[in-house]
Amino acid sequence: MADITAAARLGNFAADCATCEISSENMNNAAFCLLDALGLALLARAEPTVAAMTSLAPDGVGPGSAQLWTDGRHSGVAAAIEVNATAVHGHFHDDSDYASWSHPGSLIVPPALSLADAAGADIDTALRGIIAGYAAVDWLGAGEVVARALISRGIRTSPTLGTIGAAAAGATVLNLNPAQAGHAIGIATSITGGLLEPVRVGSDEWRVQNAHAARGGIMAAQLAARGVLGASTALEGPKGLLPSYTGMTSPPEHWSREPVPDAVVRAVAKPYATLGDNMSAAIAAKLLHEDGVDHRKIRAIRLTLWRPYSEYPGTDFRGPFDRTAQAMASTVFAVGAMLSLGRLDYAVNSDMRSDPDILRLASIATIEPDDVGNAEDSLIELTLSDGSTVRRHSREAPRTLLYHDRSYAQKLFADRAEKSGHDRVRAEALTAAIFERIDGGPPQTATDLLRAFFG
Repeated sequence: MADITAAARLGNFAADCATCEISSENMNNAAFCLLDALGLALLARAEPTVAAMTSLAPDGVGPGSAQLWTDGRHSGVAAAIEVNATAVHGHFHDDSDYASWSHPGSLIVPPALSLADAAGADIDTALRGIIAGYAAVDWLGAGEVVARALISRGIRTSPTLGTIGAAAAGATVLNLNPAQAGHAIGIATSITGGLLEPVRVGSDEWRVQNAHAARGGIMAAQLAARGVLGASTALEGPKGLLPSYTGMTSPPEHWSREPVPDAVVRAVAKPYATLGDNMSAAIAAKLLHEDGVDHRKIRAIRLTLWRPYSEYPGTDFRGPFDRTAQAMASTVFAVGAMLSLGRLDYAVNSDMRSDPDILRLASIATIEPDDVGNAEDSLIELTLSDGSTVRRHSREAPRTLLYHDRSYAQKLFADRAEKSGHDRVRAEALTAAIFERIDGGPPQTATDLLRAFFG
């Protein structure tokens, strides 16, 4: 196995995921990721970019069609993946993978679930595809080595690594053999990419980047299934992704190891609609709000943020917040909103960008880059009008905010479904059916589960 290419290694893993034994812990976590992504898509259906993408999808009921999670229609699987991925990513609320600095919830769940839906496959197959896709993007990030190299050159990791991760998910759902799966990885690698500039300036196409990646990865898997060949050295070859996109001259040591299904356990949910880089600071600010701190008495805000996050494009933006995405990316906006309102959803970013309380708090916030902690660490210290200080650390919050369990995932999905106008009983039935299948219950097709929920 010493001379195996990176694409072949990843392809072998994806092919194996279709039939190998997978732990109940990994299957459960794949279900948490599925429910998180589907719930977020329901909430984001009216977001302008999501609505625009939905309007482009033609009606397409019949063999090979899949459900649109935004309006309940059916369309061709390609269009369904694009719409569903845009929706999951629409509020910048989808989960994070630290190793790859990516959002696999929008990159992997829509292609895996929509492809299973179109094929009439068991929900077990969709969960296996999710596990393969999450593992792929995590492995590609190489413990942040490849991810940070991409970011340093202005390349966004989600649409760049995500196309390849989606191809891995597709290879598993389609049950490709190892050679076909390797070709799918090669094809996906050769068509991938995306820039960080949209995040930096606050434009809208970052949502479409992930949709394009999700669709591109499935197209790669579909083409490989039909005999199309992909470059075996697309990842590490002299003109491959690694030297061309990162400037690295040799593969990271991590790529000599086998991908592992356990990567799905490390997926980090995002409880609030803001850039993942801001999550720890938003959590700490939420704790202070819950403590009853009167935001009108705050005179100074000092917060620590992991240095790589403090340097990510867009997080240092301090206004004016002319665009929704600028508010979503800004650390000080997230903190100001959470301290004054105690919530940070899409409506806050969209409708309250000029709120005087938020803007005042954002203007007095000082960010200190942290070289000691990590992505989940942020300490906020407030100086109040009487000279006293109060502080909270992000790690004091419940761990289920970031790492779901069954009860939390079920309730969260039901809450989101109800908030978006769907029937709560049907939402609870959907979650119960998925977990019943994981526990050894009868087969449940992705199509039947989605149709029962959407009606």
